[in-house]
Amino acid sequence: MARKYPPLESVGEFRDPVHGFIEPFPHEKEIIDTAEFQRLRHISQLGLTSYVYHGAEHSRFGHSIGVMHLAGEAAHRILQNSRAFICEQLRWSDEDFEEKSRRVFVLARVAGLVHDLGHPPFSHAGQAGFFPEKLDHENYTQEIVLSTAIGEIIDRTLKDFDISKEEVVDLLRKTHPIGFLGELVSSPWDVDKMDYLLRDSHYCGVGYGNYDLSRIVRSLALCSDEAGSMTLAIEEEGLHCLEGLVLARYFMFTQVYFHEVRRAYDLVLADLIAELLEERYDSATYPGPADIEEYLSWDDVAVLAAAAQKANAKSRNPAWMVRHRRHPKKVFSTLPHPDPIVAKRAFRSLFQDMKARFQGVRLWADRATDHPERYRSEIFGIPVRLEAGRSESFAGHAHALQGLREIGQVRLYADVGDDSSLQDEIAEACRHYMA
Repeated sequence: MARKYPPLESVGEFRDPVHGFIEPFPHEKEIIDTAEFQRLRHISQLGLTSYVYHGAEHSRFGHSIGVMHLAGEAAHRILQNSRAFICEQLRWSDEDFEEKSRRVFVLARVAGLVHDLGHPPFSHAGQAGFFPEKLDHENYTQEIVLSTAIGEIIDRTLKDFDISKEEVVDLLRKTHPIGFLGELVSSPWDVDKMDYLLRDSHYCGVGYGNYDLSRIVRSLALCSDEAGSMTLAIEEEGLHCLEGLVLARYFMFTQVYFHEVRRAYDLVLADLIAELLEERYDSATYPGPADIEEYLSWDDVAVLAAAAQKANAKSRNPAWMVRHRRHPKKVFSTLPHPDPIVAKRAFRSLFQDMKARFQGVRLWADRATDHPERYRSEIFGIPVRLEAGRSESFAGHAHALQGLREIGQVRLYADVGDDSSLQDEIAEACRHYMA
C-alpha cells in the first residue's frame, strides 16, 4: 500500500513583483520567521547597485522566496512531463506516484527556500576573498541548515514526509539520489538563475534579463545521461526560450553586473569590509562555519553602521566613500572581449606603472570576468527531448549562441575626487602606456 503523506494547506501569501502570489506552507512560514532567514532582508541582492540603478534595493529575502516558488513549479512540471520515465528509473508504482511526487515537491521548495542563507553582507560584492580557504557562501548555507533553528524546524515539521535537514543539505550539495533535484537548485539553468535574472532586471528598471520563464518551466523534462542516470532535459518547444535565458544572462552581465560605476563601488566596499574584518579578527576573513552565530552577525546594516562611525571626509577613506556615494573614477578600460595578452598587461604592468607614477593617488585594478562561452558549452550539453522520443544535444540547435565569447574587461580606477584634470592626466598616461 502506498505511503500517505500529510495534506498541504498554505498559510497566507506573498505578493511577489516577479511571480505574483506565492503561498507558503506552514513549515515554510516557520522557516521564514526565523532570525536566520529574516537576516536575508538585510543582505542586498546586488551590493551597492542601487547607487547606480536606484530601484535595485531588493534583498536575498525576496529572491529566496522566489526560488522556493520556482523550485516547486519546476519539480511539479518535471514530474508530470516525465511520469513514465521516473516510475521506470526510481521503481515507483503508479499507485505510489502522486504521494512520492508530493514529497519531491515539498523537498524541492524547502531547498530553494534555504539555498542562499549563507551569503555575506552585500552578497557577491562582500565575498571578495574574505571566506576561509576553499570555502564559500554555500558551505555556510549548509552549516546554517544543519546547526540552527532552521534544521530543527525541518526535522520537526517534515518528519511525516520523511524529510530531514541532512537530506536538504544533500540536495544542496548535489549528492541527493534523485539527481535532477540538485540540478534544479544548482546548474547552468537552475531556478536560482531563472529568478535572479528576472528579479534583477525588474528592480534595476532594465529589460536585459527578461526571457520566457513560463515556456521554459512548461518544457522541463528528464532523460537518461551516458551513465544511465536521470538528468534534466528540455522539450523541443522550449529550445528558443532556453537560448533566451542564456542571452539574458549575458546581457545582464555586460550591461548591469559589469557596469563600470557599479564595479567601482564593489572595489571600495571590499576595502571597507576588509578593514572591518581586520579590526575585529586581526584577519580579513569571516569567522568559519564552526562559529556560525558570529558569522550571522554580519549583514549590510552592520557594515553601514560601522561606515557611519569610521567615515572620514579628510582622508576620503572607504567608509566615507561608501556612506557618501563617492566612487573612484575610471581612467582606463579595455574592450569587453580583449586579447588575453592586452588584458594581462593592463591588469598587471599598467596598474603597477601607474601606481609608481602617481604615488599620491589611490588606484584600483578590476577584472570583470565571466565565461559565457563556458556557460554556453555547459548549456550545450543539455539534452533536448524530441517529439519522436529521441534526445539530441542542445548544441545542435542553439545557433543564436555560437558567437558568445569570454568577457575579460580590465579597468583601472583612481580616487581623483572632483579633479577632472588629474583624471584626464592619468587616463592619458594609461593610453600612452598601452599604445
